[in-house]
Amino acid sequence: MANITVKDIPDDLYEQFKETAQQDRRSLNAEVIIAMESLVQQHLQLRERRVALERINERRRRRPLNVVDSLALLREDRER
Repeated sequence: MANITVKDIPDDLYEQFKETAQQDRRSLNAEVIIAMESLVQQHLQLRERRVALERINERRRRRPLNVVDSLALLREDRER
């Protein structure tokens, strides 16, 4: 496995990691790894959502212009 050295960690962040590691009965190293895994997972999910939204928006832009507007049809029906 690879090793990473992180320098100049703010004291308050270090203390927070230490406290959560103690609360979760983990080593500081394990706590940092879990936090990094969580952050990477969130980043990947956000990227997937962004790609999905781009695909949705692209499909909406390509939608044929002759698509029936169901809301307009409902309004028209209510006015009868």
